[in-house]
Amino acid sequence: MFPRLTCFGGVGEIGGNKFLLEDEGARVLLDFGTGFSDGSDYFDSTISPRAVNGAGDLFEFGLLPQIPGLYSEKALQNTDLKYVEPEIDAVVLSHFHWDHTGRIGYVDPKIPVYCGETTSLIHEAYGESSSSPLDGHPIRKFRTGDRFRIGSMEFVPVHVDHSIPGAYGFVVHTTEGAMAYTGDFRFHGPAGSMTRDFIEAARLEKPKLLLTEGTRVRRGDSKANMSEGAVLEEAQRMVKGTEAMVFSTFRGNDVDRINTFYEASRTSGRRLVVSMKMAILLERLRADRKLRVPQVGKDVDVYVRRKKSGRLDDSDYFPWERPFLDHGVSASDVRGRQGEVFLHLEAWNFPELVDIKPERGGTYIHSATEAFNEEGEREEGVIRNWVKHVGFRYAQLHASGHAPMGEVEELVEQVGAKKVVPVHTEHPGLFREFRKRGRWSLETPRRGVPMALGA
Repeated sequence: MFPRLTCFGGVGEIGGNKFLLEDEGARVLLDFGTGFSDGSDYFDSTISPRAVNGAGDLFEFGLLPQIPGLYSEKALQNTDLKYVEPEIDAVVLSHFHWDHTGRIGYVDPKIPVYCGETTSLIHEAYGESSSSPLDGHPIRKFRTGDRFRIGSMEFVPVHVDHSIPGAYGFVVHTTEGAMAYTGDFRFHGPAGSMTRDFIEAARLEKPKLLLTEGTRVRRGDSKANMSEGAVLEEAQRMVKGTEAMVFSTFRGNDVDRINTFYEASRTSGRRLVVSMKMAILLERLRADRKLRVPQVGKDVDVYVRRKKSGRLDDSDYFPWERPFLDHGVSASDVRGRQGEVFLHLEAWNFPELVDIKPERGGTYIHSATEAFNEEGEREEGVIRNWVKHVGFRYAQLHASGHAPMGEVEELVEQVGAKKVVPVHTEHPGLFREFRKRGRWSLETPRRGVPMALGA
């Protein structure tokens, strides 16, 4: 079999990356995630796929590809797709974001998952505090500089900068030459040079095909290309200009943002207070010799929510939570120190504000991407209502995890592949407007339709 690539997700949509790469009998999935709008016409926070039906409800609406030899027996219960022993050799992950990992829970646990060492640590933290989509799978770890072979294909992982640590792109050597896959990337983060490392590694291999994300390839991208350094400067200004409480919502696995808000807190004489789930993640990530994260207890405190009896007794908490009670900060503690803390509070924990009783005149920093669909707009509306209710100023402050259109064009030009396949974008056709288009051909993928590596 000649090498071929089939896109089962990430086609005309942001996220949902599911790419099957086949070569001489070897079959490997690059990511297996959930699209941001996956099934939003049929499912929402009220109507969810039934767990008892395995993957059946997702098959019904084409939200999972019906690939024999991929899914677990449990996932195939009550479906027409019969279970067979694995016919997929591995899932190779670019990073731990849900739009790249979210459907792995349906995959047969006999199939190994290849991921970066940092992704493995994040998986362990999530598995302890709740669950991870990688649970039950054999984990094969790598770092930049490693190479690993799966059948006839050799994978070369190379780090890229993204809004989560441990993000990778890949150069894949097949029997018909090399291809490259970017994963998700940016240049404007603290480690933007890592993305340039990927470009150089891919360029040297003269790939026949480049599979690239294009999240921000759109006309009139209204998002400012703010760097993480600019987020820090603005956060310091906001915090120093606020005498009352400051709290923020941001993605708990965005280590760059954790470090930014820790530094903004420290230089403003405040104490960063994080959730227990963020605390367990920070503890596990400290094992990564190449990461810098604040230390729980020494640098940051942990917010302890009332549970069960409401008395903050050890018996109220899971074993993984109990060690953090020593560094615990309760609602009454925050209430008494409002001008001294910077509190991380995810949206689903906003009812804690009822117990904290914040004084009016504080600042809320929404440090996540703006809403891009109706469900996100509804959630943002609820957040704004809470912020207005407590009498706080609402501020948007965020550095995107993705490169803007001009920098995607720069990567495409510098890698120099003969064919470009745009994924993880709602506007793949805009790649035709790139200036150096004559040097390469554009192939817009079609869901479930194989394409050859060569022209």
